[in-house]
Amino acid sequence: MTRKEPSVGANARWLGAAQVAKILVQLVGIGILSRLLGPADFGMMALATVVTSLAGLLRDMGTGPAIIRARKLDHAMVDAIFWLNLSVATVVALIVVATAVPLARAFDAAPLAHLLYGLALTFPIMSFGAAHQALLERESRFRITARADVVSYTSGMVAAVVAAHAGLGALSLVLQAIVQACLSSVQLFLASPWRPSLHCDTTHLKRIFAFSSNLTLSNLVMYLQRNCDSVIVGRMLGAAALGPYSLAFRIMLYPLQNVSLVASKSLYPVLAMQQGEPQRLAATWLSSTSFVGLLTATLMGGLMALRVPFVAVALGPRWAEVGQLLLWLAPVGFVQSVLSTAPAAFIVKGRTGSLLWINFGNTAVHIACWLVGAHWGLRGIAAGYLVATLTTAPFYLACVARLLALKRMALLRAVGAPVLLGTGVFVCAFAADSMLADTELPPLARLVIAGGVGALYGLWHLSRFHPTQCGSLLRTLRLRVPRGEPTL
Repeated sequence: MTRKEPSVGANARWLGAAQVAKILVQLVGIGILSRLLGPADFGMMALATVVTSLAGLLRDMGTGPAIIRARKLDHAMVDAIFWLNLSVATVVALIVVATAVPLARAFDAAPLAHLLYGLALTFPIMSFGAAHQALLERESRFRITARADVVSYTSGMVAAVVAAHAGLGALSLVLQAIVQACLSSVQLFLASPWRPSLHCDTTHLKRIFAFSSNLTLSNLVMYLQRNCDSVIVGRMLGAAALGPYSLAFRIMLYPLQNVSLVASKSLYPVLAMQQGEPQRLAATWLSSTSFVGLLTATLMGGLMALRVPFVAVALGPRWAEVGQLLLWLAPVGFVQSVLSTAPAAFIVKGRTGSLLWINFGNTAVHIACWLVGAHWGLRGIAAGYLVATLTTAPFYLACVARLLALKRMALLRAVGAPVLLGTGVFVCAFAADSMLADTELPPLARLVIAGGVGALYGLWHLSRFHPTQCGSLLRTLRLRVPRGEPTL
């Protein structure tokens, strides 16, 4: 199975376009569904998603990254991975079905069991196309995977709207997941030239067992870290406190999901292709990490400065506490975006065991800081999040630097440049908003004017001090990336 020279920029343009399209579909779909379904329907689906998200981490056992990373890949190995994925996903689905009723009783929500029955079907369906998706991503054919993602997501949303209009209630959201899973797997199966055979030689799985098992455990640890803060808030501060905290967390996480996720997924196949060229691999990772940092520093710096008018416009005066939490969480979003490309370096180097232990340590530090911070309420939790992030980030980056043989000064420049940019955006936007605070302008006008000032400074800073990254961004946005371009 031959591979062509990939490009992070070319990969990112398709993934980014797909992400924008899905956001637009989601906004329209949720707007319609919110009028057809009640809060109880969405709440029940949220409970079901907690269970299925955890089960979903076990669906492919980390075999997708193993396919992308493999220098030499034969059909027998892909056959073994395909049947392993299908078998594991079927077992996971049966476990979800078997535990559906006890879970419904535990949550005192009888309809939850029916939702879990339906959602269990998505595991074997999605696993059917998992190997095909990994093969396409291995070849950086993100145009195909992005198209399949948008078509399946849009079709699922349409199915949910039709079902909700027919009066199916929360089951319409289950139908959305099933339709999306079916269309995604079918498109990926048809797009990839590889076809599974009935023969399965499990000896091939020994080559990737340590890699994939450590990666799966690492993902489970990160799942614990991403959800433990909400559990601590709910248990120690009460369910009512979860409202403002979850909203602030979603706002902080939004750029991380829509910028960092695209960048890290675009980056991994390129790094995998450059395994035999350590210096080029390190340079690609470093420039991509700096690029992500520059983008998110601008967003988080502006959000931190304009958190008060932003919350007033986006959420209303009742949610003023969200603005107070963003003072602590916005820097967390920036640091996590810089760290978001780090796992790709460990995975492509085959050091998933090291990644597992690092995530264990990070999670332990975060939980300890959240427990201590909870004594000072929601602000204490948010402050604990920032303290834990700033405590663990230097160690994480030092491990990456050692892994890739990066010079310390090169890493400091790559990380320091976004910090300076974000600080400049924060100062300019905050100063503009402070001057407008005593006027009678409404919050929306303050947000637009001060945000414009921060954005103008950000554009000037990028063009003045980072012309290479600015040019790369423009080429990516114009969907014209030179052949062989190694970075964003």
